[in-house]
Amino acid sequence: MKIAVIGAGISGLTAGRELANAGHEVVVFEKSGGYGGRLATRYAGKDNAQKLDHGVSFFTAESSEFKKLVTELAAKDIITTWEGSYATRNENGKVTFRENNSPYYYAPKGMNTVGKYLGRNLDIRLNEKVGGLTHIGENRRKKKSWMLNFPTALTESADAVIISAPARQAYALLNTTIDEIETLKLVREIDEVEYESQFTLMAGFDEADMPEWNALDCEDDVIEFISNETTKRNEGEVKTLVVHTTSEFAKKHMHGDREVVEELITDRLTEILGGWAALADWKQVHFWRYSRAVNPLPHDFMEIRGNDDTPLALVGAYMNGNTVESAYLSGLKLGKHWIQQFAD
Repeated sequence: MKIAVIGAGISGLTAGRELANAGHEVVVFEKSGGYGGRLATRYAGKDNAQKLDHGVSFFTAESSEFKKLVTELAAKDIITTWEGSYATRNENGKVTFRENNSPYYYAPKGMNTVGKYLGRNLDIRLNEKVGGLTHIGENRRKKKSWMLNFPTALTESADAVIISAPARQAYALLNTTIDEIETLKLVREIDEVEYESQFTLMAGFDEADMPEWNALDCEDDVIEFISNETTKRNEGEVKTLVVHTTSEFAKKHMHGDREVVEELITDRLTEILGGWAALADWKQVHFWRYSRAVNPLPHDFMEIRGNDDTPLALVGAYMNGNTVESAYLSGLKLGKHWIQQFAD
């Protein structure tokens, strides 16, 4: 059967990979120009030579299923452990070094290589935003169950649909079908999911006395986390940082001028790290509207099966957590579930 996946985040790519390996026709539609969701990499600096992970800086693995993927990715030299020291800065400015309970993993060639690997054998169509869904219904005859509608007035048909997107975006898509099929239960539940936003500041320094830690957690009103990207990869003499703000700062300034936001983050960064942090040779700011769910749903995935067997499912990091691992498990468990269901 033909399965359309809306969104090329980790959950969608994982579900698509499982179903494609089982022999189903899978097509992934992604509104942006890349895949992997918040496993994202920005190319910056002179000739875009520097790679900065401006979404997820690292991830851990707890479940046996995700550890299996980690082993696979490590064997392909896609990820490795982020060796080094980690620290926490309290509200009084005291920095304490700490031990990690689990290994931190990152991708030396950029976090987006994880998504590229998961989707390497899939039909992925980038810069394709799905504007709505139409349920064809019982009178479809030989037509497929679902029609995907695009702003360009083009359409695509599918037997089943997986929505791999933040809950707010999934909500908008489901609302286009609410008069056609029983999606009201899903709509009501995902409408309860709230998100925190976040800014990230990326900065490069030709000359800088970089800190000795890999990453710094901050108890602060403006800055939540600083990733010393220089410790991840050797890309010449340029030193790089990625600074993640608090959700409170992002909420306050989300509609503000980006140059002002950049200046405010830089000012606070300078107070934390020292005067050299104000002397970046280049800087960029990115806004993550759906950085993390405040109240993830207690499901691995959600689905409906209409009276005429027209499946639709939701997967994502907002299912059972807020991590790369929870996104992967959401897609994996839906994929295995559908493989069994469609085989019956």
